[in-house]
Amino acid sequence: MLLAKVAGFSEATYIALHAMVLIAKKNGQRISIKDMAETICVSEAHLAKVVMRLAHTGFISTTRGPGGGAVLAKKPEEISFLDIVEAIEGPLENSKCVFGKNKCTCRECVFGDFLVKMTKEAREWLKSKTLDEF
Repeated sequence: MLLAKVAGFSEATYIALHAMVLIAKKNGQRISIKDMAETICVSEAHLAKVVMRLAHTGFISTTRGPGGGAVLAKKPEEISFLDIVEAIEGPLENSKCVFGKNKCTCRECVFGDFLVKMTKEAREWLKSKTLDEF
């Protein structure tokens, strides 16, 4: 099983995280969608959609045409992995049920408090990681 399936994020989120790290590593120089797509090994079309979403959040600034590309619009230490994940996925919620229900059909949840603990730990880890670390 891929770790990606365990974490449960969409492919767009993983693309966004990798793209933002690449952009941060450029230290203020623009990087093109084409160069990012080749480095991450994803389609330019999918990456372009993700980059548009990131630009709408104000994390990056984009320019079209020759010499265009993406650059950070904020300081790398101001952008956490949690910010990026939530820009793509929406707010991470403390889920107590894999089915999103308020009441379990079983007497007790088969996962116990596992989901709550894992969500809390994941949230804390994502919040602690910022782009200036790369």
